[in-house]
Amino acid sequence: MVITVFIIVTVYFALHILFYTGLRKSGSIKKSDPDFLPVVTVLVAARNEEHNIVKCISSLKKSDYPKDKLQIILINDNSTDNTEELTFSETKGSSEFLVLNTKNYKSSVLKGKVNALSYGISESKGSLYLMTDADCEVPSSWVMETVRNFDSDTGLICGFTKIDYDNSLFAKLQSLDWIYLQSLASASSGINSELSCIGNNLTVSADAYKEIGGYEKLKFSVTEDLALMRRIKAEKRYKIKYPIDEKCLVKTNPCADLKELYRQKKRWFRGGLGINLLGYILGIELYAMNVILLSGFLYLGLYLYLFAASVKIISELILMIPVYRKLNYKGLIKYFPLFQLYFAVYGLILPFTFLTGSNIVWKERKH
Repeated sequence: MVITVFIIVTVYFALHILFYTGLRKSGSIKKSDPDFLPVVTVLVAARNEEHNIVKCISSLKKSDYPKDKLQIILINDNSTDNTEELTFSETKGSSEFLVLNTKNYKSSVLKGKVNALSYGISESKGSLYLMTDADCEVPSSWVMETVRNFDSDTGLICGFTKIDYDNSLFAKLQSLDWIYLQSLASASSGINSELSCIGNNLTVSADAYKEIGGYEKLKFSVTEDLALMRRIKAEKRYKIKYPIDEKCLVKTNPCADLKELYRQKKRWFRGGLGINLLGYILGIELYAMNVILLSGFLYLGLYLYLFAASVKIISELILMIPVYRKLNYKGLIKYFPLFQLYFAVYGLILPFTFLTGSNIVWKERKH
């Protein structure tokens, strides 16, 4: 038992040191010439987002990118509320905006969000497609600074997303969760072994998108962003970058309750299957370390348990602290001990979601 625990703990720490080297590379990506100003298209697919779409549009209106080179396409994805009406009223008189409705477009092979995004891309004028979600707000610098991360060899830029953590402890724990998971994702990109990305802050070059055949050529996935990243990675022609840049930081809402969180994690877990070897090793290690954290005090000696728990905490903070500081988070780190329990509990539950059926509920649709 002692040797087994020691091996698990040692591998976990070594993995995080490896990821730290990748994180340093992602944190030092050189920007392109500020005069590089291609025509770009921002895409926002919206389904029943009447409570969020106005804030999203307001943030996009503040973009500091030249208006004559900026196209913003809002795609109403069969909403049953006032989303479409709000998109028209809020964009009236703003020539950079175009509002579409998926009722006027139906792919023979696509459904859900990818159908809406594909429709938007079919109307796009840009050489870069920047994607965010209707429940997000972007900084005025988002388009400009994201564009500056591109060069001729880059096919995809993954960006960080920040959960709007107000006075809710639940939101704060989710925020710490996202910091850690996105730190891992950025770090994996830095060592050219990409693990994941988030579709509410994702930019793909038109050339890379067309070369893979677009969404139509991708097998359906409940995590369309990850499917897109994997396909571009498989082509081995374009670089994928995951910069740590506050000027590109998108803000989104937390899950409102445990039910919504469960559905989100289940979707991500299912979509993440088929990850690379490094991802599987990390997943096994994470699961083992979470088991030790929650139950090791029952069967390990006190010193061995404290050693294992300390290594877990130190390993994760090695990745989280640089991102926490660079993205200017405040007031969250004091909740880290509670986050450890939150992270361990849901991490142990996730594999058992296979027992609850194969259906994924996503934006009021079942897949």
